[in-house]
Amino acid sequence: MQQIKKSRFLARFSFFLAVMMLFAGLRPSYAKAAVVQVNWYNGSAETEISVEAGSKFYLGDFVRIYSDTVSATASLVKASYRTQDKKVASINGKGYLSAKKAGTTDITVNCQGKTLTCHLTVEKKGTFEQTGGVKELKAAAKTLAKGMPKKLNAAKGFGLNKKKADYLISYGDSCATELSYEGFFYENKRPARNQADYKRSARLAVPEAGRYLTAEALLRQFLLTNNPFSVTSKRTMRITSGAANSKNGKFTAKLAKKVGTEQILAAQLAFPKENNSIASKTKANFIMSVYDETANRFYKAKPVLKKGSRQIDIQLLLYANGIYQQAKIEKGHVYQFGSGLTWAGGVKVTAK
Repeated sequence: MQQIKKSRFLARFSFFLAVMMLFAGLRPSYAKAAVVQVNWYNGSAETEISVEAGSKFYLGDFVRIYSDTVSATASLVKASYRTQDKKVASINGKGYLSAKKAGTTDITVNCQGKTLTCHLTVEKKGTFEQTGGVKELKAAAKTLAKGMPKKLNAAKGFGLNKKKADYLISYGDSCATELSYEGFFYENKRPARNQADYKRSARLAVPEAGRYLTAEALLRQFLLTNNPFSVTSKRTMRITSGAANSKNGKFTAKLAKKVGTEQILAAQLAFPKENNSIASKTKANFIMSVYDETANRFYKAKPVLKKGSRQIDIQLLLYANGIYQQAKIEKGHVYQFGSGLTWAGGVKVTAK
């Protein structure tokens, strides 16, 4: 019997040790730098694009560079470009392409140590469908492209985010159903705006629309750098203390530093749905979870970040009958909000 118990113990210990070794083996991967992906907008190393003669646009807008901590396009970084036939299309060192006459040529892009190829077809001018939607998207793309920065600070970021929102409104409300926001035609009818779809033709009806992808990359990089809810950003919010009051039904969280303008914009970018109607540069809505440890229950909360403040007021919400309703804070219950997985310095408080 003693030998059997010993064998069972050794088997369990071996299993436990194997699991611990597995986790130990996985742990270093979190510390490694994220692998940066470089490809065309459609995810491939090669792509086909057809444009009309006379078209001019930044080909680098259509090259994505991204990882968990990086977001850019070739237009925003150092890259080299080469055309196989300069009579068909020329391209300069900034990736600005000029389609000259009907024909085909390959454009090679070297970026971040990777070589990408675009098989370019230049059609006769007037070949593509010139609907009202195409014209409207061209006008919107021209506005978006004007004064595109290479890097964002908070002031430029608010402006670019508004231009991007205006552009999408124009795209969604006015453009032909066969157009995509980056200027390509759909093979059939364009799907719903929020539906992922890659069945686009190679026909680039609005070449300037590629600026949207560069604007999107700039804003995403700003979010990655300044996100107050991410422990990997430079401006993570850190809680120093918290309190829960069962009488007024509110939590308060004290922050280590005052909320800055960069955090306000990043919060708006992180929660676009909750900030659709907000044009403010001094406040931002966001969503967080609050855990009632005593009752083993999660609640939602929709606090507001305010520029210059070191305090966040939090109201518990309960989702019922299709709407959020105010929830009661129970005296003596232990609540937890904020965490190392989302934003730093999460705290536990006992409601008074």
